[in-house]
Order: sequence, then structure tokens, then C-alpha cells
Amino acid sequence: MREIRSHADKGQQERIRDAVAQAIEQRDRYAEERVKELMGVLDGAADDVAKQIRRFEEKVALKPWQEMRLAILKDLEKEVAGIAGELQQKWKVGIRANVEGAMKLGIEDGITQLEALEMPDFKDLSDISRNALVKRTFATIDRAAVDFLANYQLQLLSDVSAELGSAIKRCVSQGLLVGKSLPEVAREIGRVVKDPDAFRRAGKTVFKTAQQRATLIARTETLRAHNEGRKVFYRQVGIAKVRWLIADDARACAACRALNGKVFKLGDAPDLPLHPNCRCCQTACAAD
Repeated sequence: MREIRSHADKGQQERIRDAVAQAIEQRDRYAEERVKELMGVLDGAADDVAKQIRRFEEKVALKPWQEMRLAILKDLEKEVAGIAGELQQKWKVGIRANVEGAMKLGIEDGITQLEALEMPDFKDLSDISRNALVKRTFATIDRAAVDFLANYQLQLLSDVSAELGSAIKRCVSQGLLVGKSLPEVAREIGRVVKDPDAFRRAGKTVFKTAQQRATLIARTETLRAHNEGRKVFYRQVGIAKVRWLIADDARACAACRALNGKVFKLGDAPDLPLHPNCRCCQTACAAD
């Protein structure tokens, strides 16, 4: 009997691991879609800045730009401020939908985990039943909770757009002071780099810093909303305990490793994400 139970437990553990891996893959894919959305908007801002730099290059073709520095700086600062403000407004579009989508994925994750645990009410669910359950659970989520997560993400992205504008203006001002050419300043401002290898090789630029921060925000805040959706579902169906699991590779930090495998009451579990760029997850524990 003990051997039979051991085989059954092993099978269940494998199903849970598969369910967790599937959920993480879906969550991360959703986060990367959000990254692409943000990078598309940021790339547009980079185009606008590059156009303004080229416009001022044409202006100074007949006269050294150092002699026109006050007028150039004033005009360029105005244009950059407008670009940064527009970036913030464009980033605002879709934030709420992104939060809602991540929450629904979290609910789906919870359903998949309970299927793996072979809980009676969650065996052999049809796609129609799963979708209906996701909708019913999501309908119970307080709108204020969705607003909070959306506004928090917007504030973080607003900080990035504001710092981008300030950093571009600093780059131009410092270039003026030391006598750099506009092409040199443009190289320091940089562009969005989409290829991962090229991004790693690229030196530090204004847009690279903004790209790093926006990517970090997209991934981290997707996980936060995903976790909130899953927790709401767990409460709805009476899950009392969760187990903390890490992404078990060299990138896992000491703080996350210290929690790996630990079981918590649902209300006492540390919040996900534990830190920016956290990749951990929590799984439902069957009742004792």
C-alpha cells in the first residue's frame, strides 16, 4: 500500500511541476508581450528625439552650435519635454487591460494547479467551464484593487519617462559645456536596442537605461497582478496553504532560495514579487 501511494504521490508531484511550468511559461510570455508594447512606444520616442537632433544639426550647419547654445538648448529642451510627456500618455494606454489580463492568467494558473492535485471539483473541466470559472472569479475582484495595480504601474512608468526627459536634457547641456558635436550627443542619448546580444554589448546610453527600467517594470508588475488573481481564486475555493517555489537556476537570489519549498497559510505567505524581477511562484497545497 505504501509503495502504491508513493507512486501516486510521485505522479501527482510531476503533474504539479508540469502545471507550474506551464503557468510560468504563460505568465512570462504575457510579460514579454507587455515589454514589446512598452518598447514599441519607447522606440517611437527615440525616433522623435533623433528627428529633433537632426533638425538642430541642420540649423548649425552654417554656424558652430556652441555659438547658438542658448537658443538650441531652450528649443531642444522644450521639444524633449513634449516627447517625454507624450511617452507617458502612450504608456498609460493599455495598463488596466494588462493588469486585468495578468490577473485572469493568475486565476487560470490556480485552476490548473487544482486540476493537477485532482481535486474533485476540478477534474476534467471543459474549456467552457474553465473560462466561465475565470470570469466568475474575476468578477469578484474589487475594482479598487485593479485600479491600484494599474495606477502603481503607471506611476513607475511615469517616473521613467520623466527621468528620460531630464537625462536627455542633461546630456545635451553637458555636451554644450564641453564642446561635443550633436552627433556625439546623439550617440550618448542612444536608441532602443531590441536584439538581446546587441543590448548586452551596447554601452550605457540614456535610452538603454530607460529600456532596462521599463522592461523591469513590465515583468515585475505582470507577476504582481498574476499573483493577486491567483490568490483571489484560492480564497474563493477555500485553499488554505501555499508552497513557495523558486526558479531553480543560478539567477535565483539568496532571499528567494531561503523560501524555497516552505509552506505558508495563504494570508501569511510573502507577497509576490518578493523583489523586482522576481521569478518565483506559489502553488496550492492539498488539505492535510
